[in-house]
Amino acid sequence: MNYNKIALIGMMGCGKSTIAKILADEISYTLYEADEIFEKEQKILIKDYFKQFGEQNFRKLETEILKKISKTDKFVLSCGGGVILSSENRKILFRGDIYTIYLSANANTIYERIKNDSVRPLLLVENPKKKIEEILLKRNEYYNLANLKINTDNKTMEEVKSEILKAIWKK
Repeated sequence: MNYNKIALIGMMGCGKSTIAKILADEISYTLYEADEIFEKEQKILIKDYFKQFGEQNFRKLETEILKKISKTDKFVLSCGGGVILSSENRKILFRGDIYTIYLSANANTIYERIKNDSVRPLLLVENPKKKIEEILLKRNEYYNLANLKINTDNKTMEEVKSEILKAIWKK
C-alpha cells in the first residue's frame, strides 16, 4: 500500500465514521474519529460547545486535532464534515502525504440517514433538509479536492470499503 495516512471527508451522514472503522480494521491502521477526540479532550458534546463557544472556536480546536494526527503514520481518520472550511485544514489534507477520500451522498440520502439525530449542531434548524442542501453547495468545491470520491447512495459499507481498497492498491 502506498498510503499510510488516510482521511475521510464529507458531509455528516455519508458514512465516514462507519467506513473509517471498517477500513482501519481491514488494513490494521490506527482509527481516529475527530469528533470523538474533540468531545473527549474538551469534555463536552460538540453541539453544546457550539452553543457555548461558537463554531469559530470549535474550528480552531478541530485544526489542532488535525495537525496532531497528521504527524502520525498508519492511520485512518474520520474528519468532521466542516473540516475543509479552513484553508489551513485544506493545506494539511491536500498536501500530498494524506490520501483523502470524499464520501458523498445526495441531500435526500443524508437527510434520511440523520433525520432522527439530535446532536448535529448545524441541523438544529426549522428545515434541516434545506440546510443540508445549502451546506453541500457551500462545501462541494472543497470536498472535490480529494484524491478519491465515492458516492455512498444505495451502497453497503462493504461495497464502499471495497472501492476504497481497489483505488488505494491500484495507485
